Amino acid sequence: MGSTLGVTHMSEKQAIERGTAEGFLVLYNQLLGTDFRIVEMGDAPDARCADSHGNALNLEITTTEDRPGDIKALLGRSNSRSVEALRAHVDRVARGEERPQFSSLSDEVSDHLVKRLKSKMKNDYGSNAALVVRDSSGVDWDWDEVNPAIRSRVDLTKNPFGRGIWLLSRVKDRLFQIA
Repeated sequence: MGSTLGVTHMSEKQAIERGTAEGFLVLYNQLLGTDFRIVEMGDAPDARCADSHGNALNLEITTTEDRPGDIKALLGRSNSRSVEALRAHVDRVARGEERPQFSSLSDEVSDHLVKRLKSKMKNDYGSNAALVVRDSSGVDWDWDEVNPAIRSRVDLTKNPFGRGIWLLSRVKDRLFQIA
């Protein structure tokens, strides 16, 4: 984060991470009866938090998407999900040039999440770390439906996140615990 004359500027990535951390903490605190708050935003971990007793909670934050490119489209950096792009895709499907695109929670979406988890689990984020995965899908997936399958595909015996692996819904109203 840069600072000019006392004004702090966050990159888009930092703003997403901060919003994710804030949304996560509201639900996490409600669920566990704690009062963690953000102390500092950084990188690895993305957010350092503390409660009123001085206990630490470090958050590593990542996102998941239904298909590669969805996050760029959501941020306006790609027109791959625009109405025009989708119409063109439907036309190509009608001509037999492409197969229909669709997202399945039990297939592509879960595959993408598992790849993100495995990548993040290779690193050590220190003690008191939790991984928070922000769901960026426009579909309101019920992650509890595929949670057992996801757990079976990730080696949780080597989980560096002692405070858990969590998935936060896109609108930040539901929290799913993966591990």
